[in-house]
Amino acid sequence: MTAPGVTIAVGSVDITPQKPVGLGGYSGRTALFQSIADPLEANVLVLAGPATRVVFVTIDSLFPGRTLREHLLTTLGLKDEELVLVASHTHFAPLLAPELPGLGQPAPDQAVFVAERIAALVRSLEGKGRAAQCFHSQGKADHAISRRLKWLRLTRKGLSYGAGLGPNPGGEKDERIAALRFCDDAGQTVALLWNYACHPTDFPERLQVSADYPGVVRARLREAFGDVPVLFLQGFAGDVRPPFSGTTPSLAGLLHRVLLGPQFRRPAMPEWRAWADGLAARVVAAFRSPAAPLVLSEPVATRLTVAEALLGDGGGGDKPLVWHKVECGGFRLLAVNAEPVTAYRRLLEPHFTDKLLLTAGYIDQTHCYLPVDSMLDEGGYEVEGFRPLFGYRTRFRKGMQAAAIAPLLRS
Repeated sequence: MTAPGVTIAVGSVDITPQKPVGLGGYSGRTALFQSIADPLEANVLVLAGPATRVVFVTIDSLFPGRTLREHLLTTLGLKDEELVLVASHTHFAPLLAPELPGLGQPAPDQAVFVAERIAALVRSLEGKGRAAQCFHSQGKADHAISRRLKWLRLTRKGLSYGAGLGPNPGGEKDERIAALRFCDDAGQTVALLWNYACHPTDFPERLQVSADYPGVVRARLREAFGDVPVLFLQGFAGDVRPPFSGTTPSLAGLLHRVLLGPQFRRPAMPEWRAWADGLAARVVAAFRSPAAPLVLSEPVATRLTVAEALLGDGGGGDKPLVWHKVECGGFRLLAVNAEPVTAYRRLLEPHFTDKLLLTAGYIDQTHCYLPVDSMLDEGGYEVEGFRPLFGYRTRFRKGMQAAAIAPLLRS
């Protein structure tokens, strides 16, 4: 069911780089990409009512970055709250955020190229809105693992029991898949949107362009439902990733395991492909499972800012946490310009039970990871290790998780 006067318009555009550039996602990977394994895309859904509109844009990128967002706002004449810009967080696409050179070689020209492609697509959708129906179904995967492993580690200060990067089968993760199917009045699928949380970090070829597993899922969904736009909302995935683990059968590998605990490893292509195909099958099954209709109403969007000083001490004050909250009738989206750990979904859910809740990180100019209070004493990449790569100086303090979500609870 769609409220009177509410329309949607959808589209897709290729944003694969047209010349060799550096890729974002790993420090020290400064070489230009060597080949293209699969295309990158931007997918768009414009939800509009008589008085308001929201333009949802999902892109195959590590982060959207400030350049892309500002270009789209200016070119399209959008208000800040009208543009929801979410990255898939693939580690095998050009780095669009020059503010984060620690995560690869920035490609500012590519950011402008992507902005122009998306802007042209959005302009082409003007006047093409139509009434639509929305159906929600759900599924469950078993394809991620916590990457926060507590271990007695040898550090510069001696032996210390703390968290580091390593496979933790008992750690928190969220395997739920939310699936939204948009159909025209004749019942034909016109767009798909899915929400899941897992770092796209493990495509085996480090110097190839790839959308990683979101691209595999997108291809399988189109095989099943037609060549339609597919929007992917990367969930709160700050501490979860694919489960490929193991060490090399050598003395160095043994010492690494003894000193640092179990480790992740890069999978071979057949292994990664089987894993990605398995996840794609779960997503397709989620869309094919019994669905419930969702009301589409005029969107109400707000931007809620958390001052950097509320999270901790010592920061420059120029990297606020921003939540983008969108109410669309039958569903609500809470998205943030950070890499939140999985626990934030659990913290928010009890406060938002009246409708379907979608959650996403990796919007806009992403500034930091977002750990919870219980992680601060443990340390680890999500608390300390990310800082030099992100240029983030704020030292988180206890109580930061309450400060981070307070604007959402008050809104």
